[in-house]
Amino acid sequence: MSSEASTATVVEAIFAALQDAGRPAGASWGIAANGALDQFSYHYGNALVGNDRSLPSLETVMTDLVVRFDRAVVAAVTGASAKVTIGGLPARMNQAVIVPAGADLAVRDIRGGLRCYVSVFGGFHGGNTFLGSVAPDRTLRFGLDLVPGMTLGCGPSGRLDVSGHEYPFPVLDPPPRPLLGHAELGVLPGENRDLFENQARELFEDEYVMTDKTDAVGSRLQGRIPRRFDKREILSRALPIGAIEVPGGHELLILNRGRGLSAGYPVIGVVCTSSMNVLSQVRPGERVRFVPITLETARRLRFWEAEIIRSTRERMTKIIDSVPVTGP
Repeated sequence: MSSEASTATVVEAIFAALQDAGRPAGASWGIAANGALDQFSYHYGNALVGNDRSLPSLETVMTDLVVRFDRAVVAAVTGASAKVTIGGLPARMNQAVIVPAGADLAVRDIRGGLRCYVSVFGGFHGGNTFLGSVAPDRTLRFGLDLVPGMTLGCGPSGRLDVSGHEYPFPVLDPPPRPLLGHAELGVLPGENRDLFENQARELFEDEYVMTDKTDAVGSRLQGRIPRRFDKREILSRALPIGAIEVPGGHELLILNRGRGLSAGYPVIGVVCTSSMNVLSQVRPGERVRFVPITLETARRLRFWEAEIIRSTRERMTKIIDSVPVTGP
């Protein structure tokens, strides 16, 4: 069997990068987690292509991505709705598909969200790792941005023998996202909620508009800002992903996976993990509503996502393991 993996050549890319789950243990080193902002779509894509653990994928934000493979690969596109083609022919999202040798996999016209993920059986290989992850960290200027002409390794060693099988995989229903409602974000009480007294309820009474000031560090939303009554100073302290800060002015700041690990603004609430995946797909100008939830509800939403990924991975791993891998 050949020791060389397949290669993927980037044909078109603008805002795209090699991405993975990030550095969950990085906080002990003072390093932000980073990684895919839509963790559900990233892990679901890896499950669809039969990876027994999540491996690096390609992430594109609002822009077209076209990749050409030198050998046949098993691939899946997840995340925001987009027009997906293989060799110019329409292909399904949220579905394991065969990309023939020499064909282009194109993700165009991203809509209904911001981010799409391209996953392949065996993952993408390339670039350096930091604390075991390829995830970009813009603060540290680390990561591999995709540019046309760049070549990455991908897939397992050897060749997938898919002769006579254009689509050998079952068509799965689109994953049921555990949403509370359209663009509703589940929120747990924040540690400084008492500083706002009864005004804290305003957070759940109005809609908020996503601004164009959103990135891996945080997302700023405009709307009615709860008034703070207690003006005493707050010491900088560690803050979780999803913390809703009230820095003053006319915006709220929700901390994303690339956040600084400490800050001194009051935290009125914390967006639950499942809803952070929803937030990652909200476009500038779109509206969201905060919904108060309990810790038990947050756990239930998280379990629902994890179960979708687990069951999909179990099913697809058995199927894709039956596809022969031969020598060069």
